[in-house]
Amino acid sequence: MAVPPYGTAINQALASARTKLEDLKLLRDHAAATLALQGNLKGALGKLEKEIKSRERGLKKAKTKKK
Repeated sequence: MAVPPYGTAINQALASARTKLEDLKLLRDHAAATLALQGNLKGALGKLEKEIKSRERGLKKAKTKKK
C-alpha cells in the first residue's frame, strides 16, 4: 500500500469495510514510523510560535521608540 499516512488516507481506509486488515496494519505502521521521524513536532511548533511572537513584540517596541 503506497498511500501517505495522512488523516485523509487513514479516514478513507477506515470508512471502507473492504479495506483489508493487513492494509490497515501497514498504514498504521507507516504512520507510526513517520510520526517517530518527526520527533516532538508539536513541541517544536509551540517553541517556534513563541519565538515568532517574541520577535513581533520586539519589532513593535522598536517602531514605537523611533516615533
